[in-house]
Amino acid sequence: MFKNKTFEINKVIEMIGESARKLDGKSLLWTGTNGFLGIWVLLVIRYLNLYVLKTPCKLFAYDIKIPPKSLQDEFSNSGIYFRSHDLTTKLLPMSEKIDYVVHMAGIASPYHYKQRPLDTIDVTLEGIRSGLDIARNFNAKFLFTSSSEVYQTASIVPTPESYVGSIPSNNERSCYDVSKLMGENLTYVYGKHFNLQTNIVRIFNSFGPGINEKDSRILPKIASSIVGDFPLFIYKNNELPTRTYCPTGNTIAGIFLTLLNGKKNEIYNIGIDSPEVTVEQLIQIIEKSYNIKVKYEFVLPTSVYLEEPKRRCPDISKAKSEIGYN
Repeated sequence: MFKNKTFEINKVIEMIGESARKLDGKSLLWTGTNGFLGIWVLLVIRYLNLYVLKTPCKLFAYDIKIPPKSLQDEFSNSGIYFRSHDLTTKLLPMSEKIDYVVHMAGIASPYHYKQRPLDTIDVTLEGIRSGLDIARNFNAKFLFTSSSEVYQTASIVPTPESYVGSIPSNNERSCYDVSKLMGENLTYVYGKHFNLQTNIVRIFNSFGPGINEKDSRILPKIASSIVGDFPLFIYKNNELPTRTYCPTGNTIAGIFLTLLNGKKNEIYNIGIDSPEVTVEQLIQIIEKSYNIKVKYEFVLPTSVYLEEPKRRCPDISKAKSEIGYN
């Protein structure tokens, strides 16, 4: 699927450490496993089952389509069972006992959720309600992957989990931002009223091997412009927003560490806290790293990018101290 995957996965396993043994003989239901982050979940589970766990775990991997046969063959006999389900509709109850439920499915690219706002809302809210009901039925631990978008443009940077953002409900980003916030509230309500063990991770700008070229976020767009030798158009109104960019391996390790070590009903930022850079600075880093020139020019932003947060940088001290994230 991508080069040097054994090297990359070894790094993730090292970050998860001894916590991985909590998955011995367990069963997981995980949504969104066909996506950019999902493929890493499959690789981690396969590695754990082959080399780490005494008793392999089972992963029921849900997405709208069964993966291609080549991918199914790659993960055959690895404890992974692919399931097809449109997550805009309710998941059916599970007959087999489930120990962990993770709702990771979502439409995360502004370009794509602008085109599919109702699907974006339904995948988050129908999926999370189904997952929470399944977790409640088995008293399983539940994890929801939320987003740094819930902070909007924060006045405190790096931004801690305690910060309360102000999200507008009536623009083209709202379908994603507000549904993530509502998903967090559903997670809180189930945790409180049904005494369910829940956690939330707020993911900050993850990148790395396996991301789809058509994702339309900035790093695959830069890569496409380099490979295709065409100019990159950078959205700029008055000033360029700043971001921190977290390697995917760190993101996946943070998700697993939260699932396995998260304190009951707590929220954790999963990302990297430096450097915080503009897109132009990001391009300069890439140019220096690869000794190349990236062709780019500034253009006025489309509507969905007019309301994007101006800064995004996490305070990860809570994740470091409570779940062993680094």
